[in-house]
Amino acid sequence: MRHGLRAAALVLLLGGAVTLVAAAPRKEAKKPSGPEANAALLVAARDAFDRGRTEEARAILIRIPENGLTPDKADAAAYLRALVLEDGNAYDEALSDYLAHYPKGVFRREATLALARLRYVSGDYAQAENLLAIFTPGVERSATGRQGLVTRGLAQLGRGDAAGALQFLASAESDLKGSPEEESYEYATAEAALRASKPSAAMAALRTLLERHPQGDYAPQALYAMGTALEAVGRQADAASVFRQVAQRFPLSYEAARVRDRGIRPGDTVTPLLPIGGGYAIQIGAFTRRDLADALARELRAAGNDDVSVRQGSETPPLFRVRAGSFATRDEARALGERLRRERGLSYQVVPR
Repeated sequence: MRHGLRAAALVLLLGGAVTLVAAAPRKEAKKPSGPEANAALLVAARDAFDRGRTEEARAILIRIPENGLTPDKADAAAYLRALVLEDGNAYDEALSDYLAHYPKGVFRREATLALARLRYVSGDYAQAENLLAIFTPGVERSATGRQGLVTRGLAQLGRGDAAGALQFLASAESDLKGSPEEESYEYATAEAALRASKPSAAMAALRTLLERHPQGDYAPQALYAMGTALEAVGRQADAASVFRQVAQRFPLSYEAARVRDRGIRPGDTVTPLLPIGGGYAIQIGAFTRRDLADALARELRAAGNDDVSVRQGSETPPLFRVRAGSFATRDEARALGERLRRERGLSYQVVPR
């Protein structure tokens, strides 16, 4: 983990006075001692750690005596000593000590995030969430802050408050959308939505994740979660198709094993990546007023049609289009349109997703 410490190069320009008789003898450069020497050791230790040479960094830090650094350097050394520890319990204790001794330290946020993650993986979700309260939606601009927000939402979810986690993650959207942490954010949002019994919200987050990060770290989990969400809205055939994609695209993943436990086999032909992206939907209406489009979408969802969205067009003034479904073929989309026409008297057209 890199935390911004950089080795400083000291260039000493020596000039010699020359006379007609003889050159003045050179004076040897004075070697640094005391706090100056210890500070140089700290720079060397950090450089070794940044290069992945943890053992070397640990050996250098041992050479720095207790109380041998100025307060600001002692702050950095205390945090670095925690980072080079291999034992998990010792790492936990060192992070706690750092936060106790340096409550306003330079690395307070990084240490808090690391300690909260330890609490999270040990199942102490309430303590993790409490630690992460220093990360606030709407103001985070650093990677540490964004990771803190995602972990805070996951801790709230682990504590059993799915609705609260979903609301919190929604409040952090402006911090996380389009950031390097977007993939983990969308997956956390989808998990919270699934547990809050909001499969449509889960599918929206999962579509974004899979369209933007099709080979990302969360792709197998996201595909499996998409299958689960499709099952929740009664689209069993689509769910089976997505589960099959998990086994086809990520055969060595844990999720592929879960698919096989369901009795689903990948088959010889690679299934098109549907209904996650691409395919067809039906358009039920287009409105110049957003509130009218939202009202129709709510009406359709209340009637049991979960996969309904309102899309704003790029024209001026914009049209708000109400669409439903996600299908591999036009015929499948047309079947939904015909059902809505018979049951609710709605006209429709089949459109690409």
